Amino acid sequence: MFSSIFLLYLLYFPESKKREIHAPGQLQLDLPSKIKPPITAEWKISLVVAGICIAHLALSFFISVLLLAFVGGPEHWQTNLWAAFLGILSMILASLQYFPQIWKTWQTKMVGALSIPMMCLQTPGTVLFVYSLMARSGTNWTAWLTYMVTGILQGILLTMCIIWHFRNKRLGIGEFEPLDDTTEEITNEHTHLLN
Repeated sequence: MFSSIFLLYLLYFPESKKREIHAPGQLQLDLPSKIKPPITAEWKISLVVAGICIAHLALSFFISVLLLAFVGGPEHWQTNLWAAFLGILSMILASLQYFPQIWKTWQTKMVGALSIPMMCLQTPGTVLFVYSLMARSGTNWTAWLTYMVTGILQGILLTMCIIWHFRNKRLGIGEFEPLDDTTEEITNEHTHLLN
């Protein structure tokens, strides 16, 4: 599911955000058809993350098949060590997906496009899922640790969103409005000349 969501993210990435806007003061010596504006940092990061994900998937698949088929099967100590390593790596990578969103929500003090009802369903669901994994006999701690850490991070994000939502509602601030009016509006060719 992660791969399909990530693929859809790349396919439907807005074309207007893939390339830098031509600065009005720059001198262009080539014909307009030959000019390619530079790629935006956001699109470049998206492509790098996609490449890293593909490389990680291929490497993990190759090592797992190698251990299962040629080294000693699912009960061999090297296979168990690899599974523990993948569990810990999964926890670290899952945590990394939440930290930027928590930081952005903390900085902007706005909910934005996050769905509070979805998080109200997802966070307790994660708690129940972790409990069911922990209660199962013979389950390794690496199987439920990732879900526990992401559940805690989901809870932190949910708490922040609820606090900012009610605070902004009380102050009369919309979900996507900046907190203060001191931020300058970015002007480009799409900006209206007259208000």
